[in-house]
Amino acid sequence: MDGKKIHIGKLIQTFVKENRINSAELARNIGKTRQNVYDLYKRDDVEVKLLLTISEVLNHNFFEDIYPQEKSDIGLDQVFDVLKELVVDRISKVNCGGV
Repeated sequence: MDGKKIHIGKLIQTFVKENRINSAELARNIGKTRQNVYDLYKRDDVEVKLLLTISEVLNHNFFEDIYPQEKSDIGLDQVFDVLKELVVDRISKVNCGGV
């Protein structure tokens, strides 16, 4: 990576604010309390499973935001490509009513 630290909580919070998403509704949809979501916004890292759930619920691939396609480190690209595919697959299932 380029040494630039990404604050995932702020990334999620910005997305939520820009899209006028209610934090309480987000909390319900991810099985957390509203306070958990507010605490999440303060965190600079998030577990992959939780980020996958948030990506599904918000219909947005945060993995792509964290690690854009143009990065060239092949080893990490392969790992993130798998994660990105999982997110896209799970989001499409949610949109089709499959999950």
